[in-house]
Amino acid sequence: MPVEVNEKVLSLKGNVTIEEAERLFDLLEKNPDLKLDLSSCTHIHTSCLQILMSFKPEIVSMPEEKDLCFWIKEAMKKT
Repeated sequence: MPVEVNEKVLSLKGNVTIEEAERLFDLLEKNPDLKLDLSSCTHIHTSCLQILMSFKPEIVSMPEEKDLCFWIKEAMKKT
């Protein structure tokens, strides 16, 4: 499953598709203190990335894939 919650950590794994967007939104809305683990994420749909940009959860681990890591860092910059 691409979206998992364990303790206070939300893990996004593998290919996170648009089908996960609603669940991702609900989890972050109901649990604003969730931290984000992206270490196993290989792709994230732009709708899910926009949700992350909106909630700006603390990221505890970035993806290993360099390009994905770069784009997530850029998108999550605090202005």
